[in-house]
Amino acid sequence: MTFIIPLLILTPLIVGLGIFLAGSKGNALVNTAIWAAALVLALSFLLVGHVYTSSAANDPANSSTIVPRMVYAPDWLQIHLPISVGGHKVHWQLQFGADGIGALLVLLTGIVGLATMSLATFQIKERLHQYLALMLITQSMLLGVFLSMDLLSFYLFFEAVLLPLVLLIHGWGDRAESLIASRKFLLFTLVGSVPMVLGLIGLALNSATPDRASTVSLQALSAIARETQLAAIGSAVNESVNAVDALAAKEQWIVWLLLLGFGIKLAILPLHTWLPTTYAVAHPNTTALIASVVAKLGVFGIIRIVIPLTPIALSTYAQMLFGGLGALAIVYGALVALSQTDLRRVLAYSSLSHVGFITLGLMAMNTEGLTGAAIQMFNHGIITCGMFLMLAMLEQRRGKISLAEQDRGLAAIYPRLGVMLVFFTLAGAGLPGLNGFVGEVLAMSGMIRVSGLFTGVAILGTVLGAWYGLRIVQRLLFGSDGNTRTKSTVGLTSDIGTKEFTPLVAMAAVCLLIGVRPQDTIRLVEKDVARIAIVSEPSAKAIHPEIDQRVAQIRP
Repeated sequence: MTFIIPLLILTPLIVGLGIFLAGSKGNALVNTAIWAAALVLALSFLLVGHVYTSSAANDPANSSTIVPRMVYAPDWLQIHLPISVGGHKVHWQLQFGADGIGALLVLLTGIVGLATMSLATFQIKERLHQYLALMLITQSMLLGVFLSMDLLSFYLFFEAVLLPLVLLIHGWGDRAESLIASRKFLLFTLVGSVPMVLGLIGLALNSATPDRASTVSLQALSAIARETQLAAIGSAVNESVNAVDALAAKEQWIVWLLLLGFGIKLAILPLHTWLPTTYAVAHPNTTALIASVVAKLGVFGIIRIVIPLTPIALSTYAQMLFGGLGALAIVYGALVALSQTDLRRVLAYSSLSHVGFITLGLMAMNTEGLTGAAIQMFNHGIITCGMFLMLAMLEQRRGKISLAEQDRGLAAIYPRLGVMLVFFTLAGAGLPGLNGFVGEVLAMSGMIRVSGLFTGVAILGTVLGAWYGLRIVQRLLFGSDGNTRTKSTVGLTSDIGTKEFTPLVAMAAVCLLIGVRPQDTIRLVEKDVARIAIVSEPSAKAIHPEIDQRVAQIRP
């Protein structure tokens, strides 16, 4: 079954490059691009099925906290550098694999990729074959990130995502502002790349000792981090020496560098200013991919690298700072969304707000919070994709959409689209029985054990989120007086057809399935989350012993 991994990465890459380089002949290959995206989705389901049924992560003898349940690491991917670190020659092995967290994001990439590319055939009128080619290349790079099991391949794919995205934003965005938005996105990403690569190099170099060569393997690095953590906490308890603080100080600079790099990608406050500009300028179909999957790269980097590899250093100051910024982003994004009239910007700040819940779950650094963050990455991706695809459909029929008088009463004109808009809005608002509720509740359940203040702020954010969500429904579908009114339209006058309706229904079914049966999704990630919590939760308690007292008060 390991053949699935190279097929997932290479299929969209080869097809995308082939179509892009075909020039004008690529117009005849549009259906090939859609079939390639469909194949990626089918392979994603196979990967998830294998990981779901695998029990490899249950091996108690393995001290690693990152344990892939499918591995692809052939010998020809070894890199031999003519340098020595710690007296050892550097031999780095590129490794790919999948655990439950990575597999869930691979599935998200497959679903969003097929949905956006199939609907692009209705929405993109210029250079469609080039657009689909760049979308496939972007999808390949994203899959490479989620399947990477070493620092080197992770970084290469992480950065390679940038080039096709810049071309997509500039080539198919609003002509008046696309150049500015693409430059801003490029500059922010490049600025974040510098501290991130320095942090990754620091992790690799710190793994070298006189008895051990340096490594970039995430599995090996997580085992080293686990051993170091146990030794530090054991010394602090048994010998009354401040070994925990010493270890935290040693790795502190690495944590801050990594969080700065990943924070820019996930648009944490105040590093978020590229997000509303990009979302407002890029084509909504492109934005659907960026908001649903690309924005998860920073979150994935934290849960894949920062938490399991530097748990004690993260627990000192960064945990509470990043947790506070996540809680602040929830309320800030919701309040700004309430003040906007341009629907693109409303959805942009809505996405910023919902990513705050994911950040909150990560910084809880316990089983409930990490499970909520992992699941909410997927949930937010599906919901956001549906919302931006519907925005693209509306703009195709009416031009730019605003919550103003001329765009009210659309339920009478587009009843199918109105039903789907209500559904995805309720899912985003966290209605019980839909998928958004599951991730948010788990994230807040984890954070309440760490900070009641941050949890209270997040609860306020859920109320504001329902407010701006229902405001969208009221203003667009029914109007401020609650009565539907028909208005003259620009462009298409018909409701969405079957080919547009089908992807939305499929994603809505996923939202409903996870909301009704969350245990299946939880089971997919629980083994891997439990392993990360083995290092993250004791580290947080070692730095913040008062957490135990809070837990005793909450759970007597």
